[in-house]
Amino acid sequence: MNCRFYFFAWLVVFVAALPVRGQSAKDELIKLYGAGQFDAVIARGEQELKADGEQPITNNIVGRAYVDKNEFQAAIPYLTKSATAATAPPDVKAWSHALLGTCHYALQDHARAKAALEAAVAANGSRNASAYASKRLGLLRAQELATKKWQTLETTHFRFHFQAPKNLSSPEAFAAIHEQAYETNNRFFQAALPRKVDFFVWDDRADALRVTGQDLGFTVPELLTIHVLRGQNRGHEIAHQLLHFGLRPIQQHRLISEGVAVCFDLSGADRLQTARQFAGGSVDVWKMWEQPNAFSEKQLYAVGGALLAYLLTHAPEAQVKQLLREQTPQLGRQLFGRQVADFEKELANGATTPGATPGTNTFAGPAVFPAPVKVDAAKINAVVERTNKADKFYNVLILLNGVPISAPQMKQLDPQKMRGMKVLENKEEMKAYTEVDLNALVLLLQAY
Repeated sequence: MNCRFYFFAWLVVFVAALPVRGQSAKDELIKLYGAGQFDAVIARGEQELKADGEQPITNNIVGRAYVDKNEFQAAIPYLTKSATAATAPPDVKAWSHALLGTCHYALQDHARAKAALEAAVAANGSRNASAYASKRLGLLRAQELATKKWQTLETTHFRFHFQAPKNLSSPEAFAAIHEQAYETNNRFFQAALPRKVDFFVWDDRADALRVTGQDLGFTVPELLTIHVLRGQNRGHEIAHQLLHFGLRPIQQHRLISEGVAVCFDLSGADRLQTARQFAGGSVDVWKMWEQPNAFSEKQLYAVGGALLAYLLTHAPEAQVKQLLREQTPQLGRQLFGRQVADFEKELANGATTPGATPGTNTFAGPAVFPAPVKVDAAKINAVVERTNKADKFYNVLILLNGVPISAPQMKQLDPQKMRGMKVLENKEEMKAYTEVDLNALVLLLQAY
């Protein structure tokens, strides 16, 4: 459950307890906030604050709206007022300190972030605010640990932090593969990030849980932070990050928010078949959408991923993007009632998804790669960059339908025609294709 839901629920309960004369303006702010109309929240809140600038609840709501817009510097004055106001109730103070911690963290002022987050926990004014602040303190602990002891590697879009680089075939190859995952997925999301993503690669799940207080993997997109276990799927968490800054969802429902990350995990898996395995028979998509707690995480991920893949194949991309922004079942029924009914039938009867026509999205289909064929060393040398170690594709061979291509050529590919990606890092596996020493070999399929 995301922080905005907790914050919204707290506002509703808190304002309901106010005297009637204090409810009207704040009720309006709550409704606007709940609808994701952050600009309207800010405008209406400013109007209230002109009459009385010391209203802790109004300052808090306006500050939170700025946080949700990722305008962290603008949020700080409002949250500071609500955190320090003599009349602010304990839970208002706690949330204000917690959100100030997020602002300073996002602005990479870690000292101020730590102080604010510790104040939120110490205030003990709200269980949810304390839990929120504690998780972010865990992220700061990981940041400090990585700075002192881990290997860091910067690329175009990431700062990779490796707990045990010796256990990777090559940190550079790992970085190159994830850079390509970013580029591939961002053709759909079209995100513009304010800075590089801090990407933490853990070798020990128990260590990560002890330090961060959270199980791997996870993404905190507003803080441009990703934590994964070595060997984890390369596209899933990156999709979460790109969704946040690309389509900027107003609200999130777990079936959809996790489904889109599964859909864009670049594993080449047969989504529909995986969903059948975990669904265990017929599926009520609308119930999963509206009552996610009634289903296991594996069911939500598998069915959500298959559903998004199915919609991308059988519905206009613009409508799917609209759904990813709003994510409500009401909009789902309005736009995709027929497609969801067809999807449920396919899951129930075990039928194979019909192949999409050229030019349509083919995320739903299984990836069947050509049998390995030895590639001539001259062809490899023509497309693999070896001399520039700063190049994110250094010493990585890309085979498209078995044919070597260069990194610039790969950037020109149409993602709507991609059918799968497979990355080989094991030297023995790569020997089936070439004796040339490589950091990694990327297999791609494309439907013409």
